[in-house]
Amino acid sequence: MEDMKNRNWQPDLEPLVREAGRILLSFWGTKLTHTFKGIYGFATEADLASEKYLIAALHKLFPQASICAEENGNYGSPSSDYQWVIDPLDGTTNFAHGLSHFCISVALCYQDRPIVGIIYNPMADELYYAQEGKGAFLNGQKLAVTEVKETREVLVACSLPYGSRKKFDTLKLIEKVVQHGYGVRHYGAAALDLAYVAAGRFDGLVLVGLSWWDVAAGAVLISEAGGMISDFSGEPLSSDYSDCLAGGKSVFEGLKSILGRNIK
Repeated sequence: MEDMKNRNWQPDLEPLVREAGRILLSFWGTKLTHTFKGIYGFATEADLASEKYLIAALHKLFPQASICAEENGNYGSPSSDYQWVIDPLDGTTNFAHGLSHFCISVALCYQDRPIVGIIYNPMADELYYAQEGKGAFLNGQKLAVTEVKETREVLVACSLPYGSRKKFDTLKLIEKVVQHGYGVRHYGAAALDLAYVAAGRFDGLVLVGLSWWDVAAGAVLISEAGGMISDFSGEPLSSDYSDCLAGGKSVFEGLKSILGRNIK
């Protein structure tokens, strides 16, 4: 098999996620049917159409890799070293309400470690791409995380996971962050928030209670943009993670210090 870790994936992946973006936009502004997933929110026909396309296209591109997709589960051999991790529409609630903060997120993982990440916001036509050892880019321009020295200048993205108990627990963590003078934003599309950290639009990030497809691609972007990302205990992210911190070194270390005993 070709050395898939070092292959340049961008020429193959970019047209695929752009096509998935066109599929999503074909549903934009239409009346959508909601399929509820218990405490995990809902999916729409836009999610399903984007995912169906991506599963077929990615399998054709690299049939030896298994696939982990948000709406339809796992495909392929679980013993494969490689896996595509797909979020066909991150920010479904935003999309369904006519809010433009949403994206498509695709990662390629090797032995449960993300090595390629691509995130596309079709409304803004912003394509973020990163590959292990090759840097992170937005529409071809190299990215770098911010290094903020003054606490009052720090802006941190956060998640509010589905389920009232998880929301309450997360709000207690975010309260600690706010008490230390950090600004906080919740935009409702974690994958795009991770891309914004890589682009320096957010200085840091705290996510709790989300899924692997929410963070896999963004983790590569942040690392390749010079940032730091881990779970709350400082371990690298893998498919069984439950929370994560990210940012430039000073913000990342500051967030770990602020959360203190709340870290696992």
